[in-house]
Amino acid sequence: MEALVRNWWMMVVRGGLAAAFGLCILGWPNVTLWLIVVLFGFYAIVDGLWAIAAGLRASRPRFAAWPVMLEGAVSVVLGLIALGWPFVSREFVYVLVGWGLLTGVLEIIGAARLPREAAGHWFLATGGASSLFLALLVFSLPHASLDVVATIIGAYAIVFGVAVLLAAVRFHCERPVVGRAARTAA
Repeated sequence: MEALVRNWWMMVVRGGLAAAFGLCILGWPNVTLWLIVVLFGFYAIVDGLWAIAAGLRASRPRFAAWPVMLEGAVSVVLGLIALGWPFVSREFVYVLVGWGLLTGVLEIIGAARLPREAAGHWFLATGGASSLFLALLVFSLPHASLDVVATIIGAYAIVFGVAVLLAAVRFHCERPVVGRAARTAA
């Protein structure tokens, strides 16, 4: 996982993508659930593919970043389900709940695997906790109005995006320290 710290810029892209997704939902006038489902589908696919690429680029040995790559695979699959299922919008809630639970757990596992010298792992854990919170909140409000669902999803995406961006900034600032700690431990 230390290699993910070295590739902090890839996290910037993921955080920026999440924040842009949230701002798009919150700023879209008269947003429909169908549009939210389609936007989520595209977001999940792009974010998932980027997470897989980040994990593959960063991990030495090859599967050291398995939580990130598995999170990416889950996002791609659930994004494809959302795009293939946009007209059954209310059932989308269950896709979103599953995505939030699975990615939240994997994000927390990924954060726990980071070296303790990298204080940014707390931001990643916060992102994972926000994914779990999204899943539980959406699950507890299956019949909420569209405005409430849109606000919850948009706010989540912004919080998650900011947490990932803050982690990336911390990792960028700490990069030399983490690299030295790994060399002295070897």
